[in-house]
Amino acid sequence: MKVLEQFSLSKTGDNEKNEDRIAVTKDFIAVFDGVTSRAGSTLKGMSTGRFASGVLAAALEKLPRDIDAHGAIGIMNRTLRDEALKAAQEEGKSFTETWAWPASAMLVYSKVLREIWRVADSTFVVDGKADYKIFPQETTWAQLRRAYICAKIARGASEDEMLDHDLSWDMLTPIIAELKVFANYDGPFGYGVLNGSPIPRMHIEVVSVPQAKEIIFASDGYPEVFGTLRDTEADLKRIVGEDPLMYKLHPQVKGVKKGQVSFDDRSYIRFQPA
Repeated sequence: MKVLEQFSLSKTGDNEKNEDRIAVTKDFIAVFDGVTSRAGSTLKGMSTGRFASGVLAAALEKLPRDIDAHGAIGIMNRTLRDEALKAAQEEGKSFTETWAWPASAMLVYSKVLREIWRVADSTFVVDGKADYKIFPQETTWAQLRRAYICAKIARGASEDEMLDHDLSWDMLTPIIAELKVFANYDGPFGYGVLNGSPIPRMHIEVVSVPQAKEIIFASDGYPEVFGTLRDTEADLKRIVGEDPLMYKLHPQVKGVKKGQVSFDDRSYIRFQPA
């Protein structure tokens, strides 16, 4: 495998706080996108999202080179659970609900099997064809936030005021918290995520790419993914410049807070699989 370009940056601009993690081994390439805790939960002095992506990247390095998707995801998921419980016990903390445990989205390429494995909502591009994964509830939350912001502006608020204090956060947080119960749920509204709880097979995507010449992995910090990092970064810069609240061009559940460089952590890696 040959990595052509890669990049990862925290939304704050400080990679010590980056919850994304790119991992490259002899047999695997991966992007892990740690889930941000709206409650600000931490383990080992870092956010639970950063903790999760770091544990998973380390676990990837120890996988047998010929392991299949379900075996690999099972090992990584159990490792995350065990490491999270160990760290929590050491710090006198506990997670009363599984959805509150450290969690991460995942994209992995297996060199031996020539497969892409995905859990949750990161993006991959194979020979120019992009595959985006969008959860319906995320779209609903983003549109609700958009309507709320528009209502505030119609009542006289300015976008700058909303950037200083985005009231939609207070509105959405309890709704999102309630619906987190659908993490690794195998019924309506269910979605997959690595958080230590069993992941239903329906939420594990395995895509065979035996003839792929070039693959791109990107976390959802990029609303759109293009064929080069330069073009992808340029598009993101345009979007956050024109719409820092992130409610018009590509509605999100959060905007670019003052002092930050984007609305979310972001990672991009482009590589030749063989």
